[in-house]
Amino acid sequence: MTVKKKPTAAAEKAPPARASATTTLEPPGPAELQMKTWSSAVALFTQQKFREACEPFEEAAKGPAAHIADKARSYLQICQRKVNKPTFDLRTAEDYFNYGVERLNARDFERARAQFAQAIGLQPDGDHIFFTLALCCGLAGDGNGACENLKRAIDLEPRNRILARQDPEFAGLASQSPDLRALLG
Repeated sequence: MTVKKKPTAAAEKAPPARASATTTLEPPGPAELQMKTWSSAVALFTQQKFREACEPFEEAAKGPAAHIADKARSYLQICQRKVNKPTFDLRTAEDYFNYGVERLNARDFERARAQFAQAIGLQPDGDHIFFTLALCCGLAGDGNGACENLKRAIDLEPRNRILARQDPEFAGLASQSPDLRALLG
């Protein structure tokens, strides 16, 4: 009589052997493809390769996952704005001044200062340029620059002292800077 061995507990828990050793991988679904495309587009975007990122963002915007498609459309718009950035033909002091004011309003202080410097180079007696540059410097945290430029604006046109006293932004800056407060006093 032959005795059969009882299988061990590990053998009982082991998965049954497969008939075939080869496995087939399913191709990625549309949502997975959309996510991969989105990821590659974001990688290009973070490298500031905006032109190259446009196509993958367009592709991701067509995918089935609505939240990814919405994000892709938003990022695509940003890329398109960066790629199709308008060029400016700044020629006069007023051109540079106006562009500087636009940058100041956008709180892009460094670019605004550069534009005002260009304007002053073309119109060194432009009191309104010095006045606005003083405000820009003050808002950017450069109290000395604010004082120097406002002093120059006042030297060129004494009415600028009154205008600065009446300007709420200068009033806020003067409360933080004793030198500016003294200049307006």
